[in-house]
Amino acid sequence: MNKNELKLRMETVFDHFIHALQQHDDVNRKRADGGWSVGQIANHILKGTDTNLGSTKKTERAYDKNADAIKALFLDFGKKFTNAPDIEPDAKHYTKEDLIVSLRASRDEVFRMIDQEDLTETCVDWELPVWGNLTKYECAILYENHIIRHTKQVIDFNKVTAEKF
Repeated sequence: MNKNELKLRMETVFDHFIHALQQHDDVNRKRADGGWSVGQIANHILKGTDTNLGSTKKTERAYDKNADAIKALFLDFGKKFTNAPDIEPDAKHYTKEDLIVSLRASRDEVFRMIDQEDLTETCVDWELPVWGNLTKYECAILYENHIIRHTKQVIDFNKVTAEKF
């Protein structure tokens, strides 16, 4: 595992998401299909990149066993997902500036996790369907690809038209 490479990829995905967000004048406008606003998508990303992953234990499998499957799932843009309740965005008014500050702070916290924590440890306080308990490394891969997925959603935001629904 190359932590510097992982940090560079995380920096890139956060920067691309922030750039996509900055292209929107009104981050509170809902999509034509009733989907989340850009602000809500950003709030969802913030909740989904929480590095407080709880208790861990020594991993008894390859630390990156699920990494390719996580990437493949999140980058399959034809799939729709149901949202986990704990990362449901808040129904409130957002400002672009506050979101950008929060996204940069989240990025910095992910950097701290990468730099200072053992990413090979398994998180034991929660699990995901299909994969079960993830390692911290797999969580970072999930963050990366979750952000890529939603960056595309923010970029394509105005392409969603009422005629499609």
